[in-house]
Amino acid sequence: MSLMLKFRMVLGLGVVVLAGMAFIAPAASASAGAVSSHKGILPPKNPAQSLSPSFLSSCPGDSDGPACNAAVLAAIAHARQALEKLGGMSFSLPAYERLTPAEQLFVTVNLERTERGLAPAVVLSNSLDKIAQSAAQAGRDPALGQVPRRLAGGGRTTYLGGTWSGGWLNPLGSDYGWMYDDGPGGDNLDCSTARSAQCWGHRDIILVSFSSASCGGGQAELAMGAGHAASAVGFGENDTEILAGVCGPAPTDTAFTWAKAMKLLDVNYRAGSAEVSR
Repeated sequence: MSLMLKFRMVLGLGVVVLAGMAFIAPAASASAGAVSSHKGILPPKNPAQSLSPSFLSSCPGDSDGPACNAAVLAAIAHARQALEKLGGMSFSLPAYERLTPAEQLFVTVNLERTERGLAPAVVLSNSLDKIAQSAAQAGRDPALGQVPRRLAGGGRTTYLGGTWSGGWLNPLGSDYGWMYDDGPGGDNLDCSTARSAQCWGHRDIILVSFSSASCGGGQAELAMGAGHAASAVGFGENDTEILAGVCGPAPTDTAFTWAKAMKLLDVNYRAGSAEVSR
């Protein structure tokens, strides 16, 4: 399976581009160890429309500061409610802002996944980070062909997906673009109609289901790599993500874990909770 998406939007802040790809093997239809019953909208279903971002003009200068992050979080909360009847993200914003950009990208993916009852990516892998970081610095998709079939610890990759964003200000902004402005009614140039095959491609990668069925009934884990460049070719801020479905143990070259993130960020999944502590 291959997937390539591009997203461009001409704004006062410049050109915005998204791209993504996935290959190797389709994931199974149910996730391994989902944290709760599924809710929201999951692939192959997707939202009926995109919601253009309202925050891009609200972040002059300090795009990674509390005010900008709060504006993006408000936009995410609005999009979740309008498109899926879900609440906003719930976590400690000061603790989030102390994370590295790669760790922030890891956190946003898992906040999107677990809110919808999907199993989280359990680990941010150093080897996957290197591939993602190289792509962010070059302003392009992650080179998924560079991901080894056997990762540190012996797990075998059976699913790979990669996303890239350019010009979305910060990791939360990239998450918004990938998740809520990637389909019909948005500015995805490869999603000109509701029937376009590449609509919602980035969202589908982030919300991929991966289960033991993909591994012949054996252990199945989801791992991630992430990259960030504050200034890269053509688009300023560049963010990249790699999602790897692993048969066997999770990678052992650990840069960060979801277990650690939950403790640091005081992640709370109470039904209807939309609070971000400041």
